[in-house]
Amino acid sequence: MEIRFLNTQDVVVYRELRLQALKDSPTAFGSSYEEESCFSLPDFAARLRPHNDPANGIFGAFGNTDKLIGMLGFSRENRLKRFHIGSLWSMYVLPENRGRGVGAALLDRALSHARCLSGLRQIALTVTTNNLPACSLYQSRGFERFGLERDALFINGIYFDEEHLVLYFNHDV
Repeated sequence: MEIRFLNTQDVVVYRELRLQALKDSPTAFGSSYEEESCFSLPDFAARLRPHNDPANGIFGAFGNTDKLIGMLGFSRENRLKRFHIGSLWSMYVLPENRGRGVGAALLDRALSHARCLSGLRQIALTVTTNNLPACSLYQSRGFERFGLERDALFINGIYFDEEHLVLYFNHDV
């Protein structure tokens, strides 16, 4: 398995995976398939480098056949007062590849990348409370809950709560 930042040459496979993720796991994302299926390829390409910062992007996990099988977004705040904070978002692994360490490898790669960024002291993320495998993975890497947002998502007539998690590191910098 290869894990790397996606680039503009990956935009078509990224769009396909993102739309599949929104269909298959609607409770895992704040956006919806209905919204994003209308986006153009340039819209998807713009997401590959948030804030036009090379430290930000979407990590892609590629299987043995060079197929994109998972993704995880990372971005660092670009405002001066919040430059010490990073975010993880849009974790998704194809169902047939779950339970094989793909999500853990994506998370570990993103955390390794983040730890190398000067001045970055914490990473935040949100996860729906009913997504027990993801919650367990994040906790295994040291993420701690700092908040609960009740009724954060409304999907097909049902409300879902989200946990806000944070991982602190580089406090000696």
